[in-house]
Amino acid sequence: MTNHLIFSNDCPQIDWADIDQFNCDFGPKAASLLALPRVWTPEFVVISHQYIDSFESFDRLLHALSSNELAKLIRLSERTGGIYVRSSVLNESIWDRGTYDSVPFDFDSHVESRKNFIDKISAAASTVLGSAGGKKIALVLQSRIYPIAYGEFGNLLRISKTRDHWELSFGDSTPMNELRFNTQRDVASDPSLPLEIESGVPSQRRFAGIAAWLNNDLLRGKSHRVNCEWVADKEKIHLVQLDIEDEDFLGVNPYQLRIPPFHQPVSAEGHFLSCASLENVGMWDKLVVLNELWEEDSSVKPTLFFVPLANLPETGDAEGLTSLQEDFQQLIGPDNIVIRTSVRANEEKLPNLRRTDGVIPKDAATWCLETRDEIKEQYGDASGFAFVVHRFIAARAAAWVRCEKDNPVVEIHSLWGLPDALQYCPYDIWEVHLPTEVATEFPDYKSHMLIPKVDGEWEYVRVKNELGRSLSIGRREAMDLAKRSAIIADKLGKSCHIMWFVGCVQADGTNFNVPWYWTDAHEAEKNPDRSNYQRYPIKCEGDLNSFQNLEDRNRYALELVPTDQRLMRDISFIEEVGNVALEHSIPILLAGSTLAHAYFVLRRKGCTVVARGEKEHTRVRKNNFFGKIVRDGIPSKIEKRKEVGTTLKIPSEIKKRFLSSKLLEEALEVRYAENAEEKAVELADLYEVFRGLAKAEGVSLRKITKTANEKKKKSGGFEDGVVLLQTGIQASGKPTPEEGGKRFAEILARKTSASTVELPFTFFGFMDIDSPRTVYFEDVEIRLEITLKGDRLVMQVSRDAEQLELPLDQDVVKLDDS
Repeated sequence: MTNHLIFSNDCPQIDWADIDQFNCDFGPKAASLLALPRVWTPEFVVISHQYIDSFESFDRLLHALSSNELAKLIRLSERTGGIYVRSSVLNESIWDRGTYDSVPFDFDSHVESRKNFIDKISAAASTVLGSAGGKKIALVLQSRIYPIAYGEFGNLLRISKTRDHWELSFGDSTPMNELRFNTQRDVASDPSLPLEIESGVPSQRRFAGIAAWLNNDLLRGKSHRVNCEWVADKEKIHLVQLDIEDEDFLGVNPYQLRIPPFHQPVSAEGHFLSCASLENVGMWDKLVVLNELWEEDSSVKPTLFFVPLANLPETGDAEGLTSLQEDFQQLIGPDNIVIRTSVRANEEKLPNLRRTDGVIPKDAATWCLETRDEIKEQYGDASGFAFVVHRFIAARAAAWVRCEKDNPVVEIHSLWGLPDALQYCPYDIWEVHLPTEVATEFPDYKSHMLIPKVDGEWEYVRVKNELGRSLSIGRREAMDLAKRSAIIADKLGKSCHIMWFVGCVQADGTNFNVPWYWTDAHEAEKNPDRSNYQRYPIKCEGDLNSFQNLEDRNRYALELVPTDQRLMRDISFIEEVGNVALEHSIPILLAGSTLAHAYFVLRRKGCTVVARGEKEHTRVRKNNFFGKIVRDGIPSKIEKRKEVGTTLKIPSEIKKRFLSSKLLEEALEVRYAENAEEKAVELADLYEVFRGLAKAEGVSLRKITKTANEKKKKSGGFEDGVVLLQTGIQASGKPTPEEGGKRFAEILARKTSASTVELPFTFFGFMDIDSPRTVYFEDVEIRLEITLKGDRLVMQVSRDAEQLELPLDQDVVKLDDS
């Protein structure tokens, strides 16, 4: 054995702190395998890139091995009947997964010769080495497990912000309902024992112990996230690969992108291009939006130009082409010209018509003529179309907003970058209840964004990994989009979807949002069945043909994940995907928004579309449960806010009990009022409850006041702040307890037996709202966590010895804190 050829059975498990040193020679995949318990992995050997590079071919490397080393390699294959040759490229990141080849082969030493073994392993290694494209690469030669099940599990940032949340999947085509599990309370698996499969144990719990060991033993004190590939035979689970997700230095920070100021061209007329005006704005669907989406006096309403396709110069008219080019140069500018295709305003809106990125005048003129000819060929006549032209509008984020008639809840789908990415990218969801201005967010992991390059073309770039789950728009922006969209929907008199550019910048640096386009609202698929399908990714047109060649197509869902984002604007491609799905009665899995064009096209064809961004269950839209008595006018107020309120009128005797508890709730609100004015309001509420209780009990306020004065004269009021700690009969010869001798913890919680704790009403006066306090019962090893809310008490029982504890002899509140 040399330092550049390490057999797993001859090398102890390395410490994670040493992994960087091994990375330099063996690459991250090989180094991470060396850090795993030997009984958890198939037997393997790793070969350094220096050793591989020192030979002209892998065949020569094998012939240079000693007879003992070659015998060990053959025994590696004899264990299971084959070997898996895996790449381990230096500096490979988790974003490179799937880039480099891994090649398996079978070998039976009882039938085949040593030469056959060398030939097979040389061919496999050559393929793997060639996939590195000249990069430095090490190899992992691993005993091949022939699995009955296989898959992955990981706690990557795209799964959760916390390292304790993991996702488990099975097979190449991952089931659409990946299993999520939390390992916070799982015991780490024993690294000295194999990962045996226990019958009756749920799948996620089998992997939770492994995950707990990875988090708490292998990666303790590290920020790393991991993704593990596993295979299972009839008896054990084997870890075959571990990929590391580390700090991301390559991704884009959406918050740090410079957004160029909004540029407004001057209204003018050209040879062919005309400026949208009151006279012609109602002619074309992408012009009429200027009236539908904007107030007439808005200072940031975009300046749009247009040209009917019938008015364009003929193909081959050099002079006309030059004049058209001059129009673009003089009216729009030298670059960042965007051209979109429009239909007549009163006709059906056609989604995903052709458009450009940001182009220069020469390319803009050529594109217009070529696209005009294509439309003529496709539709037979181009007279029903026009090109709408404008200066590129830069924005930090984009959104589709759904407004329904008579529905106070507005739904927003948003992501960073340009709106086109909403066709195929994951997105955040906001739900805004307009009457109450309650905004609820549902963030998703957004790995990429669509941004313009310097030359005007649009580029699909990766987002900095640790920002993937951050919200693309904030609450203030969500409220602005929701309110303005509701006004637009009311103006249109119909339910609609509205596209927005979010976070545009004016010349003075202030931000504003631009409504850009709208379509009639369409229904999203309700609670689709995701549980019994496997994904078949459609990355390009060829994948549809490959799918058609499968023998069993009925248990699949077509997942739209185009490598070229322009395919999501190609109507013929989208419709062909829909045709295949309909032919085999299978759903389509879409990462993009249900409000975007691709979803609309597929649903219009009658396809079942499962949007990954949609929650599998119906979202609860800010339902609150109270069970408390309220003022008599509250139900009408709830109705005016367009909320649904459930009330119940109660008998007099029960009302007294509700009012008694209401006194406590209002007293707590007095305590948390921040100034004299707020305290006066809360004391008034307290007084109103008091008056209500007095009336319910049939006692007059005059009698209460008289009785209160008599009691004050007899025993005093509460001005001096005297706290009674304890009473008792003093024994002879015993000293009197000193005032203040007891701790305030004993005022709040007094343990009277091994299983009993008393909480006096003083507890509610001292305890902070939403600050849990825990009492531990040692004899039964149970913790009771008590949390005071504004109108209720929340209690949670657990046996988790790792949770925080508040011993009864610990000071909870000091007198001067009250």
